[in-house]
Parts: sequence; structure tokens; C-alpha cells
Amino acid sequence: MQSLEKTLVLASALLALPASAETLTLEQAVERARERSPEVQLAARVVDEADATRVGAGVFLPTNPRIFADYRPLVIELPGSPVDPRNGYNVGINGDIEVSGAGFARVEEANRRVEVARAELDWERRRAAARAWVAYIDVLLSDQRVERIQEALAVQKRVADAARERVSAGVAGEPEMTTVQVEVASAERDLIEAQRLQQTARLELTNVLDAEPGTVWELKATALEPSAAPSEQELVERALENRPELAVVKARLALLETMESRLAREGFPKLGLNLGLDVAPASPGFLYAGLALELPVQRNQGPQAVARAQQETEKARLQAQLRRVAREVAVARRSYEARRQQVAVLATQALPSARRTQELIEQGWRAGRFDVFRLTTAARDVLRLEREQIETLSAAWSDWVELQRASGGLNK
Repeated sequence: MQSLEKTLVLASALLALPASAETLTLEQAVERARERSPEVQLAARVVDEADATRVGAGVFLPTNPRIFADYRPLVIELPGSPVDPRNGYNVGINGDIEVSGAGFARVEEANRRVEVARAELDWERRRAAARAWVAYIDVLLSDQRVERIQEALAVQKRVADAARERVSAGVAGEPEMTTVQVEVASAERDLIEAQRLQQTARLELTNVLDAEPGTVWELKATALEPSAAPSEQELVERALENRPELAVVKARLALLETMESRLAREGFPKLGLNLGLDVAPASPGFLYAGLALELPVQRNQGPQAVARAQQETEKARLQAQLRRVAREVAVARRSYEARRQQVAVLATQALPSARRTQELIEQGWRAGRFDVFRLTTAARDVLRLEREQIETLSAAWSDWVELQRASGGLNK
């Protein structure tokens, strides 16, 4: 009993220990999403389903051969006719054979189905990679948001301590102290909200990577400033070559073409074979063989018409996709470059100036040259610009992922 209690205590202690953090780089996150995302796993199962259609596709017998037999006893005897043997029988086999090569067409159609499934799997992997990019960057930015607000809160608390000293010394009144306390409370509220967003971002990353809910991630720092995009012409050329949507439409079009060919071959008249042994009563036995030709009344006219109409639909879809490529690349690139400029302005001009202004005003406030309201306004400006910088960085990375999608990137 005591050993059981010790075991339970030890197990409880082990469960109470915090989970060790799992180191994760951006490249690892993208690769893991491409392989383990739930959507990717389902798409991989669809590939297996398509591959299963190859089994038995090349059989040249449209139906199973049929074996038949009948028994023929001698019932009526004719005068002067032999009566031996008195019992007869007929045994034979018949069946249809496709001579049009429909079996080869079915094999080709099954191969095309696999190609469509694989193209859709590649498309799903790229979408999973895009989700991993966004989720990973969101976690980094949420961590940075928490750090910035913690710094702002530290400044507000430092100002509150100074205001308390000024009130104690009689050089400031209670309104100054209450004003500073309001700013501290506001910063604490912002910190709680930032921590909530931080947890949400980490849970989203866990969901994208299909990891256990309690997984703790230790992310490797990466450059958060997006780099310049290639030229528009280069991006368009890459998109025409690598866009997964185009590959899927082309694969579907090839599948419909082979489907129409298969339907036409299956509608070709089939050849029937008949082999047997006939032993009639009071007669000699003999072997026989025969041929039959199917009349081409039903030739899959309806399914062939549907397949041709579907081909025209896919051709129209392909042309629409091709026309859309250049427009989507242009819009995504211009939006991304505009975001980059906004990030640069905030990082190199707005934030440094606001922080310097806050430092100078705080020094002046401590010296009695400025009131506390001017100081709190400067602190709010810094916090507002830092928040705008985080949001603009997040938008820039979202635009970067959209640019990669539009130009056929995220394939590694």
C-alpha cells in the first residue's frame, strides 16, 4: 500500500513538471505543416484512393465468362432409330471480349486520376506551408508585442514612482498622481490583452502543425523585416510555371480527355465467344465454337457528351486562371511593397522620433518644465506607434505569403 502511494505521489510530481519546450525554426514549421497538417493527410488519403482505381483496370473481359450445362434424356423413341446413348448433355462456356483496347484506356484513366490527386496534394501542401508561415510570424510578433508593452509598463511605473515622490515633496498635486495611475492601469490592461493574443497565436501554430495541445514551442528568432520582392515579370513567369491551381486544372483536363477516350472504346462493339461440347441422345457427340458481335445501339453517347462538356469547362477555367495570374501578381506585389515602405517609415523615422520625444519630455517633467499630461501624451504616442509597427509587420508578412501564393512560391 505504501509503495502504491509512493508511486502515485511520484506520478503526480512528474505530471506537475512543466513540459519541456520544443525548439522550432521557421523552416521546420513549414516542412512539418507540409507533411502533418490534417488537410495534407486527408489529401494524401485521396491519392491512395485514386491509386486503388488502378487495380483490375486493365482486364479485357467486361463481364465474367459464363459456364452453362444442360441434361438431355431420351424421352420418345422413334421406330428404327438408335436408342444408345439414352442420355445426353451439353456443356459450354461463353463470354464477351473487348477488342477496342478499353482496358488500356481504363489504366490510362486511373493513372490520370492519380495525377489529379497528387496535384491537389501539392496544392494542399503549399496552402499548409502558407498557414505555417503566417502562424509562425504571428507568434514572433505576439512575443514582440508583449515585450513592447512590458517596456511601456515599466516606463509608466517609473513615472508613477517619480510622481509619488513629487506629491510627497509637495511640488505636485493629487491630479498628477491619479493621471499617472490611469496610464499604469491602461498599460496593464494592454499587457493582458497582448498575452491573450500571444496564447492564441501559439495555439494556432499548434493547430496548423497538428501537434498536441500542450506543446510548448521555443521559436528561433528570424528576421522580421520583409525583404524586397523580385520583379513583376519574374514573378509572373514563375507563377505560370509553378501555380498549383494551374497544375490541378491541367491534370483534370487530361483526365477528362482520357475519360472520353475510354467511353468511346467501351462503346465499341464487343466480341462474344462460345465454346462447348454437345452430346445428344442417340447421336454422336461433337465440339462446337461460335462468335457473336454486339450491335452498337448503346455507345455511351450520353457520358461522352458530358465528358466533352466538362472538357470545355476546364479549358475555360484554365484560360481564366491564366488571365488572372498577371493581375493577382501585380496586386500582391504592389500591396507588399507598400507595406514594406510603411514598416521602414515606422522603424526609421516615426518610432525613433517618438521615443526621443518621450525621453526629453520626461526629463523636462522631472525638472518641472512640463506637466504630466504632456508626458502621458508622449507615452501614448510611443505605444501607439509600436502597436502600429507590429500590426504593419503582420500585414506585410500576410501580403508576402499572398505574393508567394500568387507567384507559385512556397514549394520548398
